[in-house]
Amino acid sequence: MRFPRGFHSWIVASLGSELGAGLLAFALTWTASGHGPGPAATVAIASVLPAVLLCLVGGAVADRFGPRRVLIATEIAMILVCTTLAVTSALWGPEPWLLVAAATLTGTVFAFARPAAGTFPRLFVDDHRLGAAVARAGMSNQVARITAPPLGGLLVGPLGLAGVALLDLVGFLALMITLLLVRPPREHSGDRDPAASAGFRSIVDGLRTARATEGVPNLLLAVAIVAGGVLPTVLLGIPLAARERGWSAGETGWVEACWVVGGLATSAWFAWRGTAARPHLPMTIGPLVVATGLGLLALAPVWPLAAAATTVVGSGVVVFTAHVFPTYLGLTPPAMTSRFQSLLILVQLVPMLPANAIVGVLAATTGTGVTIAVAAVLAAVTPVVVLRDRTLRTGRRPVPAKTT
Repeated sequence: MRFPRGFHSWIVASLGSELGAGLLAFALTWTASGHGPGPAATVAIASVLPAVLLCLVGGAVADRFGPRRVLIATEIAMILVCTTLAVTSALWGPEPWLLVAAATLTGTVFAFARPAAGTFPRLFVDDHRLGAAVARAGMSNQVARITAPPLGGLLVGPLGLAGVALLDLVGFLALMITLLLVRPPREHSGDRDPAASAGFRSIVDGLRTARATEGVPNLLLAVAIVAGGVLPTVLLGIPLAARERGWSAGETGWVEACWVVGGLATSAWFAWRGTAARPHLPMTIGPLVVATGLGLLALAPVWPLAAAATTVVGSGVVVFTAHVFPTYLGLTPPAMTSRFQSLLILVQLVPMLPANAIVGVLAATTGTGVTIAVAAVLAAVTPVVVLRDRTLRTGRRPVPAKTT
């Protein structure tokens, strides 16, 4: 499958930028943990909260000015953040206030960058190739997010926070230069009316249109179930199950790694072969595969069986998301692409905030096996949400709701 010139240059440069972001996040969290659990938790919250609060604003800005311009601006902002962090931490040391400030600024920048980056593949390809384009971009991001923590662990010791921040500049500079040189072949169809695209009104218009566009509300609900009900259970459930069942740290690491392996292998397949012509089938099958894997994980007495279970879960999640995201882009009105993308990001982030606490309480009161089994039931419910929607079930692309 051929892609326009410049697409893979953007993919490679995005990999470097995402890797830099992951290294910075690890370095901030690791350094904060040296000051105690309180500062570490504060840094973690400060990195996520701006994305939740400003994500919809970021989508409106990207729709107004175009994703390419916004991405260039956010890369410049990250260059300034890393430079300032490197200088100040070298002069005054990695004080807690500095770490919280850096995490807050980084989270704020990403609140604007994520919606723009999520819509960028649409500027390169038509709907027929959109699934494969999104899969390649997603696989690149996965590789960066997987590589960043272990690489950060190797670098933060000898280089320190200041050295890691300076090293991150390479990735952000590379993407900025690539964005300046690469011009996507398709025009951005943004909202050109300054009055209609100003702030709060623009956000409200996007929310109203999303609610009125056939297929979108149920698609967002399905994503929220998987993001809020399934993923926190897996991420917290694996270490909790390992403690209960007497697995070593190394064995638990293999179980965690197999979750990633399953996802990456499935992503590579869709990036190479493209996605299914009838996306409702994998959007239905994917959660059922996840439910099967979670059922095995809930019962697994030994770590090799748990590793096989997490491989199944990782594969099922990607089967689902690799078809949900292109379908969602296909349902999106061209003038509101980034606003819709910001809403998609929001429904993934918001449910995870209370879900982590719920999983912890449920595991403490009922045991990890029961908690994971509850997540399996939630995953099995997700196909019902997809199949009850006529637009998603038939694969028919509707006429988008009229924008205001």
